[in-house]
Amino acid sequence: MRSWRPPLIAIGLVACLATLVVAVATAQAGQQGDDTDGPVRYELTLSARQISVAYEPALRADDPAFAALLAWSPGAAQSAVRLGRLEGHRALSIGTLVPDPDEPRSPGPSHDLWLTRTENGWALDARPPIPDEPEDADEPDHPDDPDDQDAEDSEEADDQPAPPPPRVPGRISLTHRPRTRSADTLTLTLVPDGDDSGQLTLLWGMDSWTTDFEFVELPRRPRPERTSNVGPATSLTRDSDTSARYRSAMLGTRNETALVTPDGARIQVLFQKELGTDGDDYAALESIADGGLVQLTLGAVIRLRTEVPLRFTDTLVPTDNLAPDFPGSYGLWLKKTGMDWRLVFNNEPDSWGTQHDPAFDAADIALTHIQGGPSDRSDSDENGQPLAVYLAPRDDGQIGLVIQWGEHVWAADFSVAQ
Repeated sequence: MRSWRPPLIAIGLVACLATLVVAVATAQAGQQGDDTDGPVRYELTLSARQISVAYEPALRADDPAFAALLAWSPGAAQSAVRLGRLEGHRALSIGTLVPDPDEPRSPGPSHDLWLTRTENGWALDARPPIPDEPEDADEPDHPDDPDDQDAEDSEEADDQPAPPPPRVPGRISLTHRPRTRSADTLTLTLVPDGDDSGQLTLLWGMDSWTTDFEFVELPRRPRPERTSNVGPATSLTRDSDTSARYRSAMLGTRNETALVTPDGARIQVLFQKELGTDGDDYAALESIADGGLVQLTLGAVIRLRTEVPLRFTDTLVPTDNLAPDFPGSYGLWLKKTGMDWRLVFNNEPDSWGTQHDPAFDAADIALTHIQGGPSDRSDSDENGQPLAVYLAPRDDGQIGLVIQWGEHVWAADFSVAQ
């Protein structure tokens, strides 16, 4: 698993993940009413396998349960604070939650996360959620003839597949670091650091915690024996919804990061996977001329899709740029301007990474840029930090759009426009 973090990740992201929930919830409350009491959800999809964390935005640093955790000492009664829910693909490996290669059809993790502290340090207890009991669990469906109904249920049960194995609790060890400024509300976020790995980061009060995760390779399921040259029957028609097929095709070549606000608005970014630092495109970064664009000869342009308008300082990036009542969809291009960089929003979101048409440019904004020194990545990471894009909360209520590639990190902050 890759361990290198460029300076902006270690300083700008981990030190500034604090008030996204407040910023987004406030903006959305002014735009769509009071329906902002749901959880915040952060999703990361790498090589078509997803991990997501959902958490309540009301967990503040002055929460008494959190204060009790901070004051805990060895020998005291054990305590924990529920943070939210972790879910993921069955190939996800995080802490002691690891896939079982002998159970290829086992479900992925779906666990409640509890922050706890032990003699061995900080950890997340991953507990299987308690299922809700049906309201009529004690009543037969047909009270006039319950015996006959039981017999029918038994016959139907014989035709049903076996239930999935029960979920087991897990323990996720955390690396703890103090902070120099307080995060008033809890924030959980997912940062990609490879095409199959990343880091879960928690900020709360004057403390931060991190843990690594990865998606492991599982044994392939054997294909059923083919008995004829006739393919399986399909109900696909001209009027069928093909969005699931389109999404599956996109995730075959691209990774995705997404933020879902408390009222359900979604901001997502798609970026080409397997673009390491050993190719010509990365090498060309050092020789881009003034006014030149970063070219991706082996991939599609970075794609932003947002269900809410975004404001970058004085620049508004609206929805409806392609069609009325449709989410905003843009191609994102990195542009060199003298010694600085700018981000160009283009109304052709599905262009190849070499097919920029300036006639469709909608806006451009200033970027901060940091180029780090030599990395401390392991020898196994031969291609360096691959291209990654993600959303990073800031302490001042903004949200950072971060583009990371090798030693380069570009960033611009935005807010949800009211």
